Amino acid sequence: MNMAQYVILMMMMGIVQFSTLIAGDVPKTMSYQAIIRNGNQGLIVNGTVSVRISILKNSEFGSPVYVERHSAKTNANGLLTLHIGAGNPLFGAFQSIEWVNGPYFLRTETDPLGGTEYGITTVSQILTVPYAIQAHKSLHADSVKHERDPLFTKSVAAAITAQDTARWNAKLLNELDPVFSASAAALLDTTYLQRIDSALTVESDPVFMAWDKDYADLTNKPTTDGSETKVTGSGVISVTGNGTTATPYSIAMKPMVMNVTIDSTNTVVLQGTASLIIIQSNNDGAIDKITLPTTGETGQVLYVIHKRTTQGDAPEINLEGLNGNNFTYVYADGGWKIFSEL
Repeated sequence: MNMAQYVILMMMMGIVQFSTLIAGDVPKTMSYQAIIRNGNQGLIVNGTVSVRISILKNSEFGSPVYVERHSAKTNANGLLTLHIGAGNPLFGAFQSIEWVNGPYFLRTETDPLGGTEYGITTVSQILTVPYAIQAHKSLHADSVKHERDPLFTKSVAAAITAQDTARWNAKLLNELDPVFSASAAALLDTTYLQRIDSALTVESDPVFMAWDKDYADLTNKPTTDGSETKVTGSGVISVTGNGTTATPYSIAMKPMVMNVTIDSTNTVVLQGTASLIIIQSNNDGAIDKITLPTTGETGQVLYVIHKRTTQGDAPEINLEGLNGNNFTYVYADGGWKIFSEL
């Protein structure tokens, strides 16, 4: 069935509702609805259709000031609902339309198959709706001379006159409130304010300016009890204690570097708490067997460097008895490895 066999029956079109309208402003979107039928007058239900919408100026043959495209789906009753102004813009800007310079006409072009073969065209004039009429009246609200709202006429505000407003403004200069007049705040003037401002940058208080004290003049100064932290030396240092008289800090120095040379047995067992151990191979072509220390302290890091010139002197690391130790082993022999990679 070709496009010429489709017809569209308009159920509701034009401006049926302003989605957003502010006096003196333009509508944000406009609702548009239509019933879509095929050539046999059967409803096109739950089908996707394409609609190109144009806003024409002055007449149904006028030039478009805005064009947009919609792709929407009909419901179970064949009803199509669109929001003009929220489609895909093809020309112009919806918010730039000067509605007061009309009349304007709405042209819809429909492809019931959802493509761009717009074979069905309708044109109708955009008519003013009650919401728009009321908004137009609000533009001239300042011309209202007589208030007839019964709630307002019975209120205190209805008795306010121009003289009352003038007196209200005069209160800003001449304060007659007896409570305020009797307070210290009533004595403040620009002279005091200027003094307050200058105090932020220039201090002239003679008591403050005469202050010449320093730390040595203080009373009840804190005293030392011999538990102060003093750290000297070099290498790996461990600090324990809470820094009090009962549990003062305890500083312990540990050896930092240990040099070991492999003997003719090609075996070395490392002990102690050194942080860096340098093992020099005897370069006899045999594998050097190295046993790492089995104990350590929390946070201690151990670096083991094996130096060799002969390929056959590759190290063999013994990891037995290392479960439960606290430090991390790092072994270097052409590359660094952490303990978990040994």
